[in-house]
Amino acid sequence: MATVLIENLTKVFPPTANQPNQVQALGGLNLSITGNVLVAVLGPSGCGKTTLLNIVAGVEQPTSGSVRSVQDGVPAHISYVFQEPRLLPWRTVVNNMIFVQDRKSDRSRREAEFYLSMVGLGDVADLYPSQLSGGMQQRVNIARAFLVNPDILLMDEPFSHLDALTGRSLRDYLQKIWSQTRKTALLVTHDVNEAVELADRIIMMRPGGVIFDDIPVNLPRPRHPSNPDLQFLQNDILRRFDSMEAAVRFGVG
Repeated sequence: MATVLIENLTKVFPPTANQPNQVQALGGLNLSITGNVLVAVLGPSGCGKTTLLNIVAGVEQPTSGSVRSVQDGVPAHISYVFQEPRLLPWRTVVNNMIFVQDRKSDRSRREAEFYLSMVGLGDVADLYPSQLSGGMQQRVNIARAFLVNPDILLMDEPFSHLDALTGRSLRDYLQKIWSQTRKTALLVTHDVNEAVELADRIIMMRPGGVIFDDIPVNLPRPRHPSNPDLQFLQNDILRRFDSMEAAVRFGVG
């Protein structure tokens, strides 16, 4: 069972030429994520969401505090879905997929094709990225992240560059593939609808990189945007954001 344990995590960026004052991205954050859950980190731009994800991934170091990502007591294998697909244009789709694997073999290709089929792209393995739409490329990006069989899956606003209809379609594919693999997953988003549709738990963050609320989502899957229960929870979270904005405006908390 995979676990992400975050204790007293702080990240302060030093002054720069464009920003004369230091910036606190995360302020003493404590968070524990365990098991086969998809947790959404939800908040406005500048509240430290991506910084948190980068520190969990190990690509950025904290100012203080700690992050431990483990699977059965040993360091966890982490995979990352970026905002943009980052596919190599000179490689076919399937070769982009297996490029992230240590070993390349016929089995690797079969596994890559399996995950491509799970996101509805079973017939594009030998095409090049330029032959795919942006939404199709992002589906490859998602399939590639699952292909390496990670213990923990990190996703940084994977649908933010897509139009609303394409994003909705990709959320359906993500629900399908996640429901079958049940990876411990951490999704960063600023989209309330996206968080409610995908997550088992929503961590609301406020400016300064602190947790404002921790909301369980006890709704059955698959979830459809037209479901009244989803709409009710979306409205509740929007009301919580109104409360958070008022607290920030008046310096409360």
